[in-house]
Amino acid sequence: MKIMFASLGAYGHLYPMMPLALACAAAGHETVIAIGPPFLGRLALPTVPGYPPDLQLEWAIQETRRRHPDLTGGQFSMAMFGDVTAEKVAPTMIEQCQRIHPDLVIYEGMNTGAGVATTVLGFPAAAYAIALTTTVYSALHPMTVVYRRDTWLQRDRTPPQEDGLLAKALINPAPPSLGRTDGTAVQMIPIRSVAYNESSANVPAWLKATRTRPRVYLTLGTVSFGAVDVLSRAITEIAPLDVDLLVAVGPDGEPAALGELPDNVHVERFVAQSAVLPLVDLIVHHGGTGTVLGALEVGLPQLLLPQGADQFLNAEILNAADAGRALINDEQQPGAIGQAVQAMLGDCPERQAASRVRDEIASMPAPADVVPALVELAGG
Repeated sequence: MKIMFASLGAYGHLYPMMPLALACAAAGHETVIAIGPPFLGRLALPTVPGYPPDLQLEWAIQETRRRHPDLTGGQFSMAMFGDVTAEKVAPTMIEQCQRIHPDLVIYEGMNTGAGVATTVLGFPAAAYAIALTTTVYSALHPMTVVYRRDTWLQRDRTPPQEDGLLAKALINPAPPSLGRTDGTAVQMIPIRSVAYNESSANVPAWLKATRTRPRVYLTLGTVSFGAVDVLSRAITEIAPLDVDLLVAVGPDGEPAALGELPDNVHVERFVAQSAVLPLVDLIVHHGGTGTVLGALEVGLPQLLLPQGADQFLNAEILNAADAGRALINDEQQPGAIGQAVQAMLGDCPERQAASRVRDEIASMPAPADVVPALVELAGG
């Protein structure tokens, strides 16, 4: 069977799907990833262009502001994915599907241009959730139909109804105790969240040595919304504690921008996060879904400093489950980050709750166990 995975070119969009893609390949299926820079040609599976090279995040943000100057917050994000990026992705994915003729397309759920392409051509498809709630997809996919209606009409196709997903199923890694659903009328395929790193990512040597004091990992993700001041403030408050602090500034970040730092602060651009998480005692981060699930997978408590996208919702969900804490906007008063870190380094309630969610995640179907459901989906 031919299976095509499709993602936008961001770590948080691509990485969650990679364990399933590798499981499909290991099961003998011809598997290809439709993607763009910087991932073309560097993954462990064959890659093809999934969108034009000029589709970059900063361009998408500026173009969305131009087209939708009155939108802010979540509505702005919806317009960026449902209108701007979908417009760029759909033609390329239509071309790739016609060329490769996959039996099934699995696309990251925010990459709705791939969903447009599959419905235009009548190819079976599944969306892969990278959010803890299905509400984002039940809102985004119908909105994409409205924005991109001409894509169907220009090919003499009837646009789908504006009340469902652009897919036959939603592959959902959210653990039941945290995930929020809205009754979306589509088949749900649960899957265990499995952390993924490319082989080129590193683990700092000092983390492999014998632990002499608590270790804290600080990251604002690969797309940190320019929050250098938040990163600096967190370092300033955590560094005086008796801890070793690992700071990841992102593949495009500049460590020198943080200035001179104490000896117990170790700065890297990019690390093998799945290998790092079991070696630390606490993670302080932005609240991206991939990092949230990665920390929960190893039972690690987390302190969230949300910056944008779905991070504020993730903070709310973790707080409600007692599996993490969050400092949002005005709550980040001087000293608040350091105090929260100090409180969470011991046997805190968040550590106990995270351990319970870890066991729940471990009981969910592994990627290899999901592959037969995909075969059935393609033939149904």
